Amino acid sequence: MQKLLMIMLLQSFLQNVKSLLEQLNYESGFAFSRDVPLVDFLDRVHYEETVLRSLGLWLVPHPWLNLFVPQSKILDFDSRIFKGILKENKAAGLILIYPLNRRKWDDNMSVAIPTEEIFYAVSFLWSAVANDLDILQNENNQVLSICEDYKLRCKEYLPHYTNPADWQKHFGKKWSKFVARKQKFDPKALLSPGQQIFRQLQLS
Repeated sequence: MQKLLMIMLLQSFLQNVKSLLEQLNYESGFAFSRDVPLVDFLDRVHYEETVLRSLGLWLVPHPWLNLFVPQSKILDFDSRIFKGILKENKAAGLILIYPLNRRKWDDNMSVAIPTEEIFYAVSFLWSAVANDLDILQNENNQVLSICEDYKLRCKEYLPHYTNPADWQKHFGKKWSKFVARKQKFDPKALLSPGQQIFRQLQLS
């Protein structure tokens, strides 16, 4: 009975996926699927690592950039980034895009996310396999500059700022709670010195 239920759920899921794909404007020949056990799916990054290692393409710089983009700005992001500065990009790596529901996130978490109910995780997972590290880093910086200049209200995941003012802007309304926790649990600012979040902040 349990096996039959699982089959029915899987069939329903596949039908939903098919319905969603039918609403998209894309070249159907490029869509593909592969059935794998759950463990293999969860460990898929390790599989990719194994393949890249065998080709000698794993131990290279990976200038990754991860952003959270508000739903209201995703089309603007598309036109200025994907159809703009990255239109001719032929770098090795993946670009991942998927929607997220803000209500599923706990406001007690320190991660900074957009204020809109729906936002998108956009990940540029570059691999500098052609001695193009400087080019990729420059493109990442251009992406961040465009987000800032055109007020796309994106939040970078795992950013690196060099002064507390930028960190305060990054955390927004969460900043005061973040500072209070730092004062309580790490008053001497011994943890995470490399991020320089509290380098100039007095935490007496």
